[in-house]
Amino acid sequence: MENYSFKSVAFGGFDKQDVVRYLEQASEKAAAVQRELEAENAELRKQVEDRREELDQLRAQVEELTAQRDGLQEKLESEAAARANLEPLRALEQDVARLKAERDALKPDAEAYARFRERLGAIECEARNRADDLEEEAAAQTRRTLEEFRSRYSKLMSDFEAASGHVNGELRKIEVTLSQLPRALDQTGAQLSELAARLEKKPEGKPEEKS
Repeated sequence: MENYSFKSVAFGGFDKQDVVRYLEQASEKAAAVQRELEAENAELRKQVEDRREELDQLRAQVEELTAQRDGLQEKLESEAAARANLEPLRALEQDVARLKAERDALKPDAEAYARFRERLGAIECEARNRADDLEEEAAAQTRRTLEEFRSRYSKLMSDFEAASGHVNGELRKIEVTLSQLPRALDQTGAQLSELAARLEKKPEGKPEEKS
């Protein structure tokens, strides 16, 4: 696109159709770049939304596990109160062991959730930065394209004005020449009339004088 050449015309600088086609092609190129950047931005935003949904699901699981833990804690406290009331110690110990096992079983899920939350935060931050970079790049590309259009348009207008001034000067010369033409034709007609009169007065047999 940068090496695009314009055809010259006899008057007016560059061919206007070539200029129009160049502007249309450049506009289509800028629009295609803009659409590509917007599609990439939309894909990144979709990924962020998907990660957010996964995060919401994990949060729901954690809340459910937390509720279960609270229930178990209440049960443990109830069992402790029952132990204070001299209920069978073996049954209480079994319940305590079971609660500890459930706690140990929940611990990997909680740790995995914490790691996933950190990873999701990093992905979301990276996606936002990438989207901002894409938007800034698209805006910069649009500005550069507009500046290039303005520069080329200014040069074309300058060339056009110079050519127009030259054409107007030549037209004024032709106009002056045309205004003097009738007088020159009148003089030529008078000379022809004088010559015809001389020819009519020339005696027969007398050699023609050299003019």
